[in-house]
Amino acid sequence: MEKHLNDWMEILQGMSNDNTYKLAWGRAIIEVILLDDFLVRNNEEIVIEFDEIAKKILKYYWNQILFFNLKQSSNSKKPPIIFSIVSEIIEKYKKHKQSNIPIWFDRAESFFNSHRVDYDKTIKRISKTLKSDVCWRFLYANKKQYDIYSLNEEKTKVFISRRNALIIKDYAIMLTQIINYRWAQLLEQYNRSPKIASKVQGSIDNKIRRKNLKSFKEILIKQYKDNKIIDFYTSETLELNDISVDHVIPWSFMYSDDIWNLVLTSKSNNSKKSNIIPTIEYIEKLKMRNVSLLNLIDDSSAIEELKHAIEQDFVTKFYYDAIL
Repeated sequence: MEKHLNDWMEILQGMSNDNTYKLAWGRAIIEVILLDDFLVRNNEEIVIEFDEIAKKILKYYWNQILFFNLKQSSNSKKPPIIFSIVSEIIEKYKKHKQSNIPIWFDRAESFFNSHRVDYDKTIKRISKTLKSDVCWRFLYANKKQYDIYSLNEEKTKVFISRRNALIIKDYAIMLTQIINYRWAQLLEQYNRSPKIASKVQGSIDNKIRRKNLKSFKEILIKQYKDNKIIDFYTSETLELNDISVDHVIPWSFMYSDDIWNLVLTSKSNNSKKSNIIPTIEYIEKLKMRNVSLLNLIDDSSAIEELKHAIEQDFVTKFYYDAIL
């Protein structure tokens, strides 16, 4: 195995972590190298500005915080600095849009363009944290220091030889899989939500796709007679053109579409609720709804899913996991 690759492997497997900074730093370096055109320029040394790394890290944390509300360390009262920095610009985005509906970092370009000062300030603040607390710590693992890159005196640039950059480029998939795995392992210590590994992968690659809930809507409507469809939350009658399928325990936590967690509500109620976890009264109501729904539907896969959810009391389990 190439020494440079072996050094990366030893660092990733032997690093100590109080938060996810080092993993984000390593993942960002790999991503920048993959997007760099150094092969065309034929440079002998690759130079990566800290600001470029900071932009990638902003994306990772933006998606993980805004979509999944994932904690990045064990101390909830004193979260990591970068987590707080990214949370601040997310709050500005929500206020600007007057909405809590999540959006991918890559799709928030219009917001960043209109808030360029805030964006640039955020990047500089992240870079400052990388300079003081991440860039040099990443090189230490297994009680020794590795030489996989060098830094300028001001700690604003990373230098990697062309040869080593080519090694990273060739083994990028393997290295990112290890980073994602370690990242998920770490987050599992701080979060009780399910499917964390998939959330880490999806939030980094921007590949999470929401399913079309039309088929679930058709199943859920069967519990009502004479087209008198009742809003789960308000008990008001819904118009046929104003029916929305909602995840009672938010999709951002569950990261799945399960019939036992889906109800009908108005489009406006669905939009307002967003990622808010409902009160215990609605959780108890959902459990009763599931029992009655089981006897009203004829879709075999939905019946099996409902039976399993009722037997395992998924509603209660995931509700308390979500609020803790």
